Amino acid sequence: MDLGATPDLMNQILSKTFADLGATGPIIRSMLLKDRYFVGQKFRCDGFQAVLLAGSGVVEFYDQAGVLLKTVSLAETDKKAAA
Repeated sequence: MDLGATPDLMNQILSKTFADLGATGPIIRSMLLKDRYFVGQKFRCDGFQAVLLAGSGVVEFYDQAGVLLKTVSLAETDKKAAA
């Protein structure tokens, strides 16, 4: 993942935030590639999407029209989970 975020932490962030936005379906993950290089991941759920760009440490959540709804810092979330 990014900044040492574990798959479990990512699943918790994605599940909670998508649910907060009203999404109830399964989360579908896609790898983002540019010129055959990994640049991040995109997650989709009920028309919403989340994007985690490699090295950014931030997950951005968008609605169906591509409007940014929420940003979640992995570093901040990881600190809260550790406490």
